[in-house]
Order: sequence, then structure tokens, then C-alpha cells
Amino acid sequence: MYLSDTSSVFMDPSLIPFWRARTMHGESVMFVRSERRLLFAPDKVLAVTSAAGDESYIEGADYLIDRSARCIVRPAGSRMPQAVAVTYTHSDDLSGEVHRAKAGTLPRCTARLKRGEPVTVCLTGDSISEGYDVSGFHRVPPYQPAFGQLVATALERQYGATVQLHNLAAAGWTAAEAVWDAPRIAALAPDLAIIAFGMNDASYADAREFAANVASVMRRVRDDVPGAEFMLVSSMLPTPECDWVVPERFAEYRAALAGMTGEGVDLADVTGLWTALLTRKDPHDLSGNGVNHPNDFGHRVYAQVILDRMVEWRTGEVRPTR
Repeated sequence: MYLSDTSSVFMDPSLIPFWRARTMHGESVMFVRSERRLLFAPDKVLAVTSAAGDESYIEGADYLIDRSARCIVRPAGSRMPQAVAVTYTHSDDLSGEVHRAKAGTLPRCTARLKRGEPVTVCLTGDSISEGYDVSGFHRVPPYQPAFGQLVATALERQYGATVQLHNLAAAGWTAAEAVWDAPRIAALAPDLAIIAFGMNDASYADAREFAANVASVMRRVRDDVPGAEFMLVSSMLPTPECDWVVPERFAEYRAALAGMTGEGVDLADVTGLWTALLTRKDPHDLSGNGVNHPNDFGHRVYAQVILDRMVEWRTGEVRPTR
């Protein structure tokens, strides 16, 4: 099922899951070499801009497109900087390569959204969830918010409900920190708690310990807020320069989280999608710090995976953002 940019809601088109659309919005490209792969073979390039969005570039002069190789090329004399964003239409399909993990449902939160009732969301996580290295966090153009705020705003526009986000994430945290922080989460009486860890945990914790900590967070929150529901978020993958983690643990964490899903507990499988992306793109195209944080595009990927679990997409219903 594919959605047009004028189909679903009042949502920003760049937050519609790209695997459900035929337009790729603002795909990030980092020119560490003169030629870089795109996710899809472009049919028509709609825009190539600086990462900040304040400069536009001209095909034939500033860039070339090699459609057969799925590449954008920066020729000699190009005005393009190292980091650019590419928007284009395409006819490819990535859906078959996206890992479809076992997932649950969020019946209470979904019902409140559909009725337009206020929803309280608490986000607990590490530096990625806190907002590193999205442009808005560092107060530089184009000032994009981190994935938590992207999700909250998109849900408000989709359902017309007030979504209050409390971002409790902190740099350096693991799921173990969230266990002792659970009373602070519960005190906010969340309808939905988003639990997003893994990057720091992968430096020391095996999947059993990681899952036990996540389960303890949920249990402690539900002791005080029985109706709370949970979105578990599996982590992005780091670049090869991040040599203090055990890479195999990310897939193990994803599998452990998938085994915890059910009614009231869902999984946003960022790990599965990120793994598919890295078969088509260099990891540095997705990274904000070249190591273990997503850039603006990466934060949108996080938001898209979460929204894909929470929004009922219907062909022909996405309306332009007002």
C-alpha cells in the first residue's frame, strides 16, 4: 500500500513512513566521497538542498544523478557542501526488506487519540532520545525537533488531540537508569510510555539483562498507573567507529523486545529498518556525529517507525499540512 503526499492527514509529508510512499523527502547524503548511493533509484529529483535547507543546487552543474547505480555525484566545481538533503520520486519498493518483528497493540491510547482526548506521553531513553544530534537540539538550521517531539506533533495533527510529551531521557543512560527513574515516569500518569534504550546498554549488558531492565521499568510504572501502555523502541545501529559496543547485541535486543509485546505493549523496530537501510546506504549518511547518534533524517526514521505503529494509514487519505 502506497500513500501519496496529498493522502492521510494534516501530517508533515516527511513523517509519512517512506516505505509507504513514492516520494523520498530530504534523504541525507554525506559526501565523504564524490559519489554516494541513494536509497532508491530516483525517477525525478524534486530538490537537492544543503542540510540546513538554505541553499538549493542545480542538476548538471552542482550534482549529477546516475540512476542505474542509484547514486548522486558531486562533480568538480560543485557548490554543494559535504552534507545535503535529496527529495525525489521513485518506483522502488523497500517494504520486503524491512524486518517485520512481532508486535503488540495500544488499544487504550489509540482509542483516546481517535476520540480526540488528551494523551500524556513519557519518553525515557538515552542521548538519542534526548535529542542528540538533531539540528533543533543544537539550535542550528533547519531546527528540526528530535523524534519524540516529531511523534507528538504528528499525532496531534493526525487526530486533533492534545499530546503532551514529557521527555525524561538523558545522555549516557541505559535501561538500568530507567528502572530507578520509573517513579518519576509513573508520577506523570502517562497514557503511553516510550522506552528507547540499547545504544549504551550494548557496551555491557547481554540481551537477558537488557530485557529484564525494560520489563522492570514497565512493571514499576504499571504498579502506580495500571492503564499505562508502552512503546518499546529498538535502537539504531552505530557506525563502525563506535568500537565500545558489541554489535551483535542490537539484533538480540530487538528479538528480546519483540518477545515482550502484546496488548498494551508494542514494538517500534528501528533496528530492523536501520539494518535494511545499511544494505543501501553508508552508515555515515544517517549519523549526526559519525558514531552513535542519528542526524535529522535518522530522527525522522525513528519517528516514522513509531508512527507506523500508531496511525491507521489509508490510501488516498493523507491531506497536505496546513
